[in-house]
Amino acid sequence: MTKKFYISTPIYYPNAKLHIGHAYTTTLADYVNRYKKFRGYETYFVTGSDEHGQKIEDKAKESGESPLVFVTKIINTFKDLWKDLGIDYDHFIRTTDKTHINYVKTNFSLLLDKGYIYKGYYEGWYCKSDEAFFTNSQLTKEHKCPECGNSVELLKEESYFLKITDFKKWIKQALKHDDILFPHHRVSELINNFITDLQDLSITRTTFKWGIPITEDKNHIVYVWLDALQNYLSTLTYKDAPWSVDDVWGVDSDVEILQIIGKEITRFHAIYWPIILKMLNYREPKILAHGWIVTDKGEKMSKSKGNVVDPSLLINKYGRDSLRFFLINNIITGEDGKFSENLLIENINGLLVNKFSNLISRTDSMVKKYFDGIVPNGGKLSTLELHLNKKTDLLLEKYYLAMDQFDFSKSTKILINYVEKLNHYVDQSEPWKKVDDPHLATILNFLIKEIFNISSLLGSILIDSYEEVCNWLSVTNKNHEDNLNTDFANVKLKPIEHLFKRI
Repeated sequence: MTKKFYISTPIYYPNAKLHIGHAYTTTLADYVNRYKKFRGYETYFVTGSDEHGQKIEDKAKESGESPLVFVTKIINTFKDLWKDLGIDYDHFIRTTDKTHINYVKTNFSLLLDKGYIYKGYYEGWYCKSDEAFFTNSQLTKEHKCPECGNSVELLKEESYFLKITDFKKWIKQALKHDDILFPHHRVSELINNFITDLQDLSITRTTFKWGIPITEDKNHIVYVWLDALQNYLSTLTYKDAPWSVDDVWGVDSDVEILQIIGKEITRFHAIYWPIILKMLNYREPKILAHGWIVTDKGEKMSKSKGNVVDPSLLINKYGRDSLRFFLINNIITGEDGKFSENLLIENINGLLVNKFSNLISRTDSMVKKYFDGIVPNGGKLSTLELHLNKKTDLLLEKYYLAMDQFDFSKSTKILINYVEKLNHYVDQSEPWKKVDDPHLATILNFLIKEIFNISSLLGSILIDSYEEVCNWLSVTNKNHEDNLNTDFANVKLKPIEHLFKRI
């Protein structure tokens, strides 16, 4: 029976162009999704846009446009970026889609009927940037938003509330024991900072109109988080969805779930979201909260500081494979990671050029020089090759383990380490000195097989390079682990350029 995998990114807020932090989140998700396909899973990969809220309404007014026209233009830039970055998603959901709107309205009525929603008044400190309310104790010493550092305002208005405090004890135990959130060190932060002082969640607003109106009260629209979080459910109600909501989120489902988010929205995804699922009789999520990308001086990137990085410019300058590899390899999963163009160039030259691209180039040259470009038949393996074969088995085991434990930066280091071993094997075996030795054919046959193996594993990141390697070796059945250890004897090598050029 085919195993199934559901993966999502957050739905991004279209009040400005996306930056490298968004690219990081989505590249991680794409990497995992491609890896699962490689392992034979049937997958469903969802991303999208969170289009309601006061910020959007205000920005649209400033631009003299309707909110829908305003967000649609920005959303088109999202899709362009994902295409340029090679993000192979299955569904792009917009919270302005009628399917999503109807789903949210239906569930609001359902939760109201179940007694999980009540009407009251909310008074609290509100951050417009994060669309979130905070208590006094949660604000910074400077009385600022603890998430973004911006100013907050005291609001009092009529609101409907979600009775999340009924689940305070349950969510605390679930976070401690049910592997909802990775990395695990974020659990104690969440419990100490938010669950101890947990309050019922305000889920409607009356002071602006850009949102989903509820059926029961024409003056109220659904507050952004109850709207946005349900995209992970509503996406499965669209006509093109391969599975239903119950197929994925039902308590007896065996579909593997992974939701990748940035750490700044952990509270909403790891407290409110599991509680909403519990209220709807669905199972718990599995959430990976990664860190921020900071400057090489350790400063958080922000528009106000003028230090945000446009991933489109980097793709145009260095290629998407280089950027994808840097984001996954150089940032320890779950931790903050530094970025600068100099660090990116070091990564390209030191790893992708000197090690990976150079290995393919020197092997290609030798096959064409000594065997007219036709991969020779291999003979009996020497101790050196037999030893490397054992390393290959260990490599696969370590790589799969790292991926399944969401240690993505470790996974790339395992692969690059094997590239280094193959380069060392070339230096040890000295094929250029064995022109009259029958073992030369075995060395080159072995190298071609191992290059394809390592390219296949790196192919979930280096998508263009993998295509070039497949073209070089005339491979048509791509992206599946069953192809590992293919013997390319008698294959005529096609031309291949240096996959990465020194900067």
